[in-house]
Amino acid sequence: MVAEDRAIGRGTLAYFCVTALAIQAFATLITVFLPEFYANALALPVAAVGTAFMTVRVLDLMIDPLLGGLMDATRSRWGRYRPWLAASAPILALSTYMLFEARPGVGMPYLWGWLFVAFLGFSMIVLSHLAWAATLSSLPAERTRVFAWWQVFATSGQFSILAVLPLVARVHPNDPAAGMRAAGWVMIAFIPGAILLALTKVPERRPTEGAQNALAAVDYLRLFRQGPVVRLVLADLLIALSTGVANAVALFFYMGQLGFDRASASSLILIAYAAAFAGTPLFAKLADRVGKARALQIGASLQAALQLAMAAQPAQSFWLTAANVAALGLCIPIAWFLPRAMMADVADATFARFGVDRTGLLYATLNGSMKLALGLAVGLAFLLLGWLGFDPTQADNPGSAGPLRILIGVVPAVFSLGVVLCMAGYPEAALREASRKAAVS
Repeated sequence: MVAEDRAIGRGTLAYFCVTALAIQAFATLITVFLPEFYANALALPVAAVGTAFMTVRVLDLMIDPLLGGLMDATRSRWGRYRPWLAASAPILALSTYMLFEARPGVGMPYLWGWLFVAFLGFSMIVLSHLAWAATLSSLPAERTRVFAWWQVFATSGQFSILAVLPLVARVHPNDPAAGMRAAGWVMIAFIPGAILLALTKVPERRPTEGAQNALAAVDYLRLFRQGPVVRLVLADLLIALSTGVANAVALFFYMGQLGFDRASASSLILIAYAAAFAGTPLFAKLADRVGKARALQIGASLQAALQLAMAAQPAQSFWLTAANVAALGLCIPIAWFLPRAMMADVADATFARFGVDRTGLLYATLNGSMKLALGLAVGLAFLLLGWLGFDPTQADNPGSAGPLRILIGVVPAVFSLGVVLCMAGYPEAALREASRKAAVS
């Protein structure tokens, strides 16, 4: 059992956080590269691909509260969250194979069906791992450290999988599917291995006695009407929309409007996630000094300014674009570890108020908002491109410049500024006090 009154060992954190590496690698592939793969390499209609990602996400997120509640209520000798983490491995491995090994000729029902299976497995791995992370320590400062480690490993996952794609693109410049298939096999091998490492090396603390008692229906309403919960979920939704819309059109913009080849465009995305390594400790230290809510506001404001600068990038200026991309990369961590570190404090305040542990259910709300945002981001971006007559094979058409620049910069900046508004007056001090009371009770 992990002691709650002292720092968690680095080895334990490393074993645990390797799964975060797998989670973010998979999330990057399925949200940034998979839509373009189906629209370009497999020649499915761009608007139909956007609709598939949006509708499947909306349907799938309805399952998240059910999964979170089931995890909180789970009683087994393996713990609450470990069985769910283990069960996610075969689901993700199978759906990854089917999605990434698809060949020309597959139809929309194929994409819809396997996307749903993939997102179900993704919900299971994200919810179980984040809820488990929130219970590794009851100390607020230690929680920030846990989620900072989680983010560093998550960024490593994004960086590692993105490093595969430019290499394959240079070896197979005329095969846009080669990189996706190589990355898919990496994930099929890595996801089960990462989960096995966490399960065998990290113990799970038992919940406080009585913490799994049922909540009355009226208490569920009160749970989700708490001001901090609403603010965090809305902020998480907006920050994910901001990055999701930009990511959905990034390859089209880099290759079509800025004139880079596929390898260079993939390298730009790699640069962003390399910069995120510096962003995680930067924002972790900033959160310790000014508070997590204020750090989130600062990061979102910076991100909005940089997104507007991206919309004004000139063509064929690789290093200028790379500098902007690197600066944006510093802000990547705010979309994951800050809201989730803040939700851990909300979970303690909820426990102090209701006398039951609803960590899994609360993290289901964040997972649901993230999934809704990324589904809506791809869906809305691709639907708008389709409505405007955008052809993925002719992304360099001058008529595509306006829509792509708006979607790469202006729309994301508006969402980022919405995050700043959500965090105005956030009651972080009161939640921190409730967290301390829960820790000593």
